[in-house]
Amino acid sequence: MEKIIGGIKRECYPLTAAQMVHIYTLSLSPTHEIVNIGTGQYLKTELNISVLREALNRAVERCESMRMRIWKDPDTGELLQYVMPYENKYFEYYDFSALTEEKAHAILDRWTSQPFDTFGGELSRIVIVSMPDGYNGYYFNVHHCCMDSCSVITFTKDVMDIYCHLMYDLPYPKPMASYIESVKKDLEYNGSKKQLRDAQFWQNILNQPEPMYTDYTGFGRMIQWRKENPEQRWGVLSTKTGAGKTVTYDLSVDSTNKILRFSEEHNIPVSVVILHAIRTVLSKFNNNETDVTIKDFVSRRSTLQNKRSGGVRMHCFDLRTIIDLDKTVLESMEIINKAQQELFLHADYPTLGFYGQQRQIFGYPQGGCYQSVSFTYQNATLKSLVPYLKDIPVKSRWYNSGRQPQPLYITAMHRFGDGGLTFHFGYQSELVTPQEIEFLYYFTGRVLFRSIENPNKTIQEIIDMT
Repeated sequence: MEKIIGGIKRECYPLTAAQMVHIYTLSLSPTHEIVNIGTGQYLKTELNISVLREALNRAVERCESMRMRIWKDPDTGELLQYVMPYENKYFEYYDFSALTEEKAHAILDRWTSQPFDTFGGELSRIVIVSMPDGYNGYYFNVHHCCMDSCSVITFTKDVMDIYCHLMYDLPYPKPMASYIESVKKDLEYNGSKKQLRDAQFWQNILNQPEPMYTDYTGFGRMIQWRKENPEQRWGVLSTKTGAGKTVTYDLSVDSTNKILRFSEEHNIPVSVVILHAIRTVLSKFNNNETDVTIKDFVSRRSTLQNKRSGGVRMHCFDLRTIIDLDKTVLESMEIINKAQQELFLHADYPTLGFYGQQRQIFGYPQGGCYQSVSFTYQNATLKSLVPYLKDIPVKSRWYNSGRQPQPLYITAMHRFGDGGLTFHFGYQSELVTPQEIEFLYYFTGRVLFRSIENPNKTIQEIIDMT
């Protein structure tokens, strides 16, 4: 539909279901930086700043979602999106090379805590930076309605590919896919036969007996809740401000390779191996509970169009598994894998629709839930993305906006430098201490490696070993 915005006719489209999740988050938050994604990509080499600036401009020109704006109709309140024409930008340059790494990152954390003007303003910021110890690259902050982590990684790949073409005459990257065409496809889902099939699947899930909440700190919160309601099965994890932090834990390359070998040998996705560990810890911490739910984030990028279109496509749903303690590790992983594959098949269904129906059926209050942990796995590495840079030390950083939309969001992703796994634990500070997060990571690691070392032992035996 066409709308006159600022005196100019724009072709506008409704927001997608994935974008509406972040609009909903904003409606519950006093500030807008809660939907910021701040990252930094740094290489230990001299970079030609003018060439990098050109590469960044070309990447922005090729990526429609980087030029997306959200407009709120002043008459109806309807939210619409449109893409601005490309305009060449002179990206700022900051030299932090004389600072300590800690001070430089603290500045970039502060930048990430600066909110965007969601309804009408530019929704990203790029700054070229020199970092301590000879690292150079760029800082990138973007609104979650424009991009998710998959889009950020794809944009990074495009920037580096273009830079290597301009500097070293390597092949120019293939064109990016159209973000608007991806949006149109998403909007066609409404009322389609697939939506009806997905709706029936999730209705069948919701028709099952009420799930059981399992807390990542143990059973203590549930004991307190049950003093007022002895039959309560849901939890309430909510904060007034969403204030939060992110702590990262780096797994060694050797330990990462053990996980990858196990995954390949047993034909089990890496995400399932990690989910099994998190799930088993939640069971252990909650009196060996067999009914465990984790909020699983799905990238929804199975086609080349969706992989290269940018934007935000991520949906999330409850991944619920009921696994008896006498099941073996491999049997547990197969159950989780089957449940996750079914979730993937029906992941186009609106996230807000699922949780709205769940709340209506089981009657829990605002902030109620059956899962305390959210999880996603990203498998891309810069080594595989940009072969020319394989011998250059690389650092990638995901910055903290000071707000967290989830009580606890665990992201497992491979480092751009050596391919080892890094676990990002984003948590809301009012709900948990840093010591409790470290305790959770410690036990998750113990369970993970005891499991892949003893795949034929039962869950009970793994719990007893850890």
